[in-house]
Amino acid sequence: MSTTAEAIALTWDAAAMLDALAERVNRFRISDHAITYCNAAWAAQYHVDATAAIGRTLDEFLSPDEMDGLQSALAELGPDRPVLVDKVARAAPNAPGQWLAWVDRYLVGPDGPEVLSVGRDVTERHVAEQKLAESEARFRDLADKSSDIVWHIVADPTPHFDYMSPSVESILGYPPTHFLDDFNRVLDILDDNSRKVIHLALHGERPLSRMDFRLRHANGSIVIGETQTTAVDDAVQGVTRDVTELRRLQDRLAALALRDPLTGLANRRLLDELLDAELARTQRSGVPLAVAYIDLDGLKQVNDTYGHDAGDVVLCEAARRLVEIVRGADVAARLGGDEFVVVYEPTDPNSDRLVDRIDAALAEPIEVGHGASVCCPASIGTADTRVVGWNAAKLLGTADDAMYQVKRARRSLRTV
Repeated sequence: MSTTAEAIALTWDAAAMLDALAERVNRFRISDHAITYCNAAWAAQYHVDATAAIGRTLDEFLSPDEMDGLQSALAELGPDRPVLVDKVARAAPNAPGQWLAWVDRYLVGPDGPEVLSVGRDVTERHVAEQKLAESEARFRDLADKSSDIVWHIVADPTPHFDYMSPSVESILGYPPTHFLDDFNRVLDILDDNSRKVIHLALHGERPLSRMDFRLRHANGSIVIGETQTTAVDDAVQGVTRDVTELRRLQDRLAALALRDPLTGLANRRLLDELLDAELARTQRSGVPLAVAYIDLDGLKQVNDTYGHDAGDVVLCEAARRLVEIVRGADVAARLGGDEFVVVYEPTDPNSDRLVDRIDAALAEPIEVGHGASVCCPASIGTADTRVVGWNAAKLLGTADDAMYQVKRARRSLRTV
């Protein structure tokens, strides 16, 4: 499957997955709290159609308790702290007795910073946590019925489980007795980082409150268990929920925020990050770095003549050809409209005559459907650190200027 097809399929798959989730998912701009996306579960809790919610502000929907949580989250979220887990379970609107826990992720959208919020039903865990403090007998009764893994570790004389809920078998593939008989067996299925955290907690060097653990299922697969713990006397009790699919979905959504949704190439935000990293690397090593600024000629005429769907076909095909030409270590990005950028090492043997190859490839006709084909050759300008130095803005600006010189020269030739 091509990069373009994979990107489109990924977007469709993500949207379908989001609407299938019981978790509430919404995305909003930080500046004005305007909703830019919500899934079916989020919309249903407020008795509104998901499409109708887009553009309205969260303030129209959230309860005072939820607004408090929103303000607390926004005070902490940012580029330096992109993920925030709300430690407070909050009452679900229009659902008495139901409680939600929220995880927020900071993203940069097309109109500025945004927040992706995922809320899930933690009623069982919330109720269980309250009851655990009241009665050990009640604790075991509730824990046995929980779909999450509920457990209790006693420190003396050596660390060991004295309770493990039956749900551990459905989540990890082992019966409770597997871990009750030998505490080291849970250490054996943890990854190195999780094992280190447990070690530090058991030795009093680091408090264990809430975190994700990576555990190996009996069948060899990896399970991500979000775990919340509470210290009680000389013991620790906790609740572990399987969030494997949720974390994978969050990672995929975060990846989409760095990719052009039409072509699958890096977007401007990702280009800036990769270009800065490449400039730092090549400056240290003394290897030159170059930028090719590419503008497709004639795309407006394609849109006017055949429609914007045909224009999208041209953009996607141009992106596919770029990916085929550049080497794996190079960066190909779409800045928007008909503009692309390629970052490459001009002295690398594999990059020899790269601009000529791009020029030739993009000059080839492109089928846009119904038997029609179009030509949208590229005007390409380049800039090199050997001339302009290791400055990202100057490198891009110089390449952009060079591209416009090529475009003006072509227009002059056509008018002669």
